[in-house]
Amino acid sequence: MRSRPIAAAAGLLALTAALAACSGDDEPAGPRPTMPTEAPALWNPCDGLDTAAVSTAFGATFDTRTGTAESPLCSFTPQEDGGPAMDVNYQLFAGSLDDLMKTFGVLAEGATTEVTTPEVPDADDVRLIVDVTADDTLAVTAFVQTGDLVQVVNALDPSPFDRAAVVRGVRTVMAGLATHAAESDLTG
Repeated sequence: MRSRPIAAAAGLLALTAALAACSGDDEPAGPRPTMPTEAPALWNPCDGLDTAAVSTAFGATFDTRTGTAESPLCSFTPQEDGGPAMDVNYQLFAGSLDDLMKTFGVLAEGATTEVTTPEVPDADDVRLIVDVTADDTLAVTAFVQTGDLVQVVNALDPSPFDRAAVVRGVRTVMAGLATHAAESDLTG
């Protein structure tokens, strides 16, 4: 008869739970915490970007995709073949940008890679990494930290590319992201 051992085990679990509840403390545990009824709104970096200013800075026209409130997206695709493309995302990170950069392994400047720390108003720290890949594509990555919020910009432009325009465009995006983040409650 299997039902007796199962019933005995269930009774033992109930007794153990009841005894654990009697901790000997005379003070009440306090009120039960309330759980939020709604998840907080997700962050969309595109909300702080002026698409016309981004297009002007890059010298290109884009189709912009921002996703939905439930699934935010910040992506700029070129309207012309061979133009630059860019996407922006984010993460919350309690450490410094130096700490974050260490998680990527060794990032060495070389003949085609340049790492700078430009001044960006409202940002706590930034990194701008400009590289030309083996297939002659310009790859620009930027990290913009404001408190615990780290926004990441990735831009690609195949050859022939306009390095100055892409870097100028990414710097414009960095400034918009930092200003928008400074106005948010995500900065920690």
